[in-house]
Amino acid sequence: MPLPVRVRPVLVSAALLCATSSVTGQTTQPSTPPQIGQDELDLQAQANVVLGSGARALGMGGAFLARADDATAASWNPAGLSYLRLPEISFVYSGNRLNSIDVASTTRTDDERHGHNPDFFAVAYPFEFGGWSGAAQVSFQRQIAFGAERTIDETSVDAETGERISRPSEVRSAGGYDVIALATGVVLRGHFRVGATVNRWFNGYHQTLDRDTVRVGTPGHTTQTSDYDLAGWNVNLGLMWSPREELNLGLVYKTAFTGDVALSRSRVDSLLADTSPTTTNQANSDLEHPVTLKIPAAVGAGVSWRPRSRMTLSADYTRTFWSKGEIRNFFVLARAEPNRPAPPPAISPSLPYPTLDLRQAQHDTVQLRGGVEFVFILGRLKWPVRAGAFGDRQYVQAANGTAPQFFGLTVGTGLVLGPVLLDVAYMRETGDYNAIDTEKTRKAISVHSSRVIGSVIYRFNRR
Repeated sequence: MPLPVRVRPVLVSAALLCATSSVTGQTTQPSTPPQIGQDELDLQAQANVVLGSGARALGMGGAFLARADDATAASWNPAGLSYLRLPEISFVYSGNRLNSIDVASTTRTDDERHGHNPDFFAVAYPFEFGGWSGAAQVSFQRQIAFGAERTIDETSVDAETGERISRPSEVRSAGGYDVIALATGVVLRGHFRVGATVNRWFNGYHQTLDRDTVRVGTPGHTTQTSDYDLAGWNVNLGLMWSPREELNLGLVYKTAFTGDVALSRSRVDSLLADTSPTTTNQANSDLEHPVTLKIPAAVGAGVSWRPRSRMTLSADYTRTFWSKGEIRNFFVLARAEPNRPAPPPAISPSLPYPTLDLRQAQHDTVQLRGGVEFVFILGRLKWPVRAGAFGDRQYVQAANGTAPQFFGLTVGTGLVLGPVLLDVAYMRETGDYNAIDTEKTRKAISVHSSRVIGSVIYRFNRR
C-alpha cells in the first residue's frame, strides 16, 4: 500500500506514509527510480488497530478495553456488548488537523492537513437464549481514515546563490480502511464475559498529488494519482472479568491477516518550457505480481475501577506488532521521457509496512492510556465530564535507533437526554524527535495533531 518514507506522524489517525526513497526492482537489488513522492499519506499515530471509536471512550484517553459497555463496545472489546439491556444505535463522526515541521541544515518542510470522516455506525440488540444473555451487533468502522486536504511546502537553500527555493505540493485524498463487523458478547458464570467479531476489511483511498518540480534546471510540474483497495478478513476476541462488582479486567486479541490489494497509479509530467511535451506513465497491479498487505496482530489489556457509582478510572496497554507488517509487490512509477516508451513500474518483492524503508528497523507500536469519568447529577440531568492522557510509541526509527514517543491529552463531556446520549471529545498529541533523511543528514521533526470526535447513541425502550 502506499506509504511514506517520510516519518511525519499524524494523529487521527490517520494515514500512511510519504513516498519511499528507495525500492527494489524486479530483482532483489536496490534501485532508486527518479520518482517524486507518490504516496503522501501518513499512518503514524494512527497505527494502533486496537483503538476503537466513540467520544465517550476517547474523552477518557482511549482507555476503554475494560469499560466498553455501550453501542461502541465491539470496536473496543466485544465482550462488553453483554452489558447492553436495550437495543442501541450509534453514530460517530470525527475531524482532524495535523501540522508538522521538518528542519534540516539546508531544508525545511511545512506540512499541514485537515479532514473529516464518518468514523463509526452500529446497531446492537440484546438477547436471551437458553440461559445465555448478551447482545449482537453489526457495525461499520473507519479503522484508518485517509480523507484530507493537505499542503506541503518544501523550502531549500541554493548552495551557490544562497537563494531560498520553495516547492509547494497539494494532496487531495478520500476514503479509508473500512471494516464491517458482526459481533456478539455474552455473560458466563463466574463473572466472566466473552465476545468475538468477524471483520471484513474493504475500501482504501483515491489520492491526487500536484507538485512543482525542477528538471535540468527547468521548472516543471507533476500530477500523480493512486487508487488503492484492500480486501481481507480477520477476527477479534475479547474477555472481561469482574472479580469485584466495581472492578473490571479486560483482554483483547486481534488476529493478523494478509489482504489482497488492487493498486493502480498514473502520473503526468511536464516542463514549463513551451517546447517540452507532456509525458504520461501508468500501471496496475496484475496476476503475475499481485500486491498483498499483511496487517499484523494486536493485543490489549485494561483495568477499570469504579470507586464510586459516578466515578470511573481506567487504564489500558496496547501493542500492535508492526515489526511484522509487510507489503509485497508494491510498485512506484518513474517519470517518462519525451519520445520514449514509459519505463515499467519499479516493483519491490517485499517491503516492511508501513515504513517501506529497508534501511531501518520497523518497531511495534505501544500505547499506555489512562482516563477518568465523573458524572454530575443535577436533578434529572446527567452531565459526564472526562479527561485522559496517553503515550504513543511510533513504528518509525529515530536517529538514536529507538522508536520516538509521542504524548497526548484528551478532554470530553456529554449529555444524557432521556434515551439520547450526546458526547464530544477533543484529543491533542505532540511529538519531537530527530531522524535521518535519505541523504544521511540529521533533521528535527516536530508534530502537533488534534482531533474532535462527536457521538450520538440512541437507546430504544422495549415495550
